[in-house]
Amino acid sequence: MENNVVLVRYGEVTLKSPYVRELMEKKLIDHIKYVLRKHGYERVNIRLIPGRIFINNVDNAAEVANIVSKVFGVVSTSPAVEVRTEISEIKKSVVNYALEVLKENQSFAIRARRVKRFPITSKELEKILGAEVLDKLGEKKLKVNLTSPDVTIYVEVRSRKTYIYHEVFDGIGGLPYGVEGKAISLVSGGIDSPVATWLIMKRGVKVIPVFFNSGPFTSREAVEKAHTTIKILREWVPEDEFYFYEVSYGEALRTIVENVRPQLVCLACKRTMFKTAIELARIEGAKAIVTGESLGQVASQTLDNIFAISYNLEYPILRPLIGLDKDEIVKLARKIGTYDVSSRNVIECRASPAYRGFKAIAHAKVDIVLELEKKLDIDRLAKELAKNSKKIPV
Repeated sequence: MENNVVLVRYGEVTLKSPYVRELMEKKLIDHIKYVLRKHGYERVNIRLIPGRIFINNVDNAAEVANIVSKVFGVVSTSPAVEVRTEISEIKKSVVNYALEVLKENQSFAIRARRVKRFPITSKELEKILGAEVLDKLGEKKLKVNLTSPDVTIYVEVRSRKTYIYHEVFDGIGGLPYGVEGKAISLVSGGIDSPVATWLIMKRGVKVIPVFFNSGPFTSREAVEKAHTTIKILREWVPEDEFYFYEVSYGEALRTIVENVRPQLVCLACKRTMFKTAIELARIEGAKAIVTGESLGQVASQTLDNIFAISYNLEYPILRPLIGLDKDEIVKLARKIGTYDVSSRNVIECRASPAYRGFKAIAHAKVDIVLELEKKLDIDRLAKELAKNSKKIPV
């Protein structure tokens, strides 16, 4: 039997108020249409019922299910067979479906769900269909196993149509991209910041990446890493518009290096980046700044330092990785496709204390950061950096 429809499940959206839910469902459908058009599927029919989206008229249901599973907000997808909701039709179709997907001596289970108006309960339907498969496919020597079957055949009975499937593609989950507004995300090209950006995208935030090009304190390869990771993030964006800002940061960093003790350079640098990101947030109408900091991972990310460099900032600083360890972050980086690029061994920053043979301060006080801010006139510097940054479409 040929799969002729794709079931799309979404979860968190259903918990919203009716008005918000309707807006998010519309956005989710728009994004599904976008990614399908991007992959050459122009003429598909999409139908929505509470908690389910059905995609009809597809040539390759498995491929479509896999594509759509990567849309933010989608919990899972399944290529399925659609038949009439009549018990005789369901029995015949399940047997034919089992004939194709079950091999000799395999164990199987039938899992059924049905609308309340259907006269047979889900458990009764499972027994009827399981018995029918055993009877009609006796030559395959199949066995029923309800705890750990080799194959599970799912049957979803709706008012007019019934859907039969056995494959489930796990989705990304979260919320549809952009429904929570915009944020500026600091992307360095390392392992952490692209993952943090992706995680905030998953929470429905439209991101505007900002890359601080610190040449000559960084290598050309480090710049290429950052550009490439931003391009990979772009592949997850289900909209035509996507761009990032590149801040020419070399001279500002030189000023910091020449006027600040080596142990404090990272504090002054991060504070300047935050202030610059806030200026760009004002320009863009963004509501937050996103960073890839993970608590305690390096000296600049101790709780004392995070408190000090974030003190009295006007915009919230979102840190999606704050409670994750490096292994968890790497796992996510592999999942989203940035790890191979981000893990390349290049010279990231020649201005860092470690590169220059010093240890960065790990437990800074707020007054130290405020003194650095005043000494370097960071507010003025941030305005200049934001004003002169380049907006680059991807």
